Amino acid sequence: MGGMRINGDAESLGASDQVIGGLYSAGEAAGGIHGNNRLGGNSLLDCVVFGRVSARSAARYLSAANIRYVESMKAGTAVASKL
Repeated sequence: MGGMRINGDAESLGASDQVIGGLYSAGEAAGGIHGNNRLGGNSLLDCVVFGRVSARSAARYLSAANIRYVESMKAGTAVASKL
């Protein structure tokens, strides 16, 4: 089973359970609710549910980043690259 720790929004957690910004995990990459004792059929439900949760969270993260970028462009304080 996976080794990534995630929170309820499927955000990956690093050392000391700190959120790693912009990194999301789902499916076999995440440990899931069953831990090491997972039944084979349950993995599909975990993939679908947490896949959807991680996609929604990633879209929210990117939308917020784009809004901040557009606002900084309007203010004239944007950097040359978004990265």
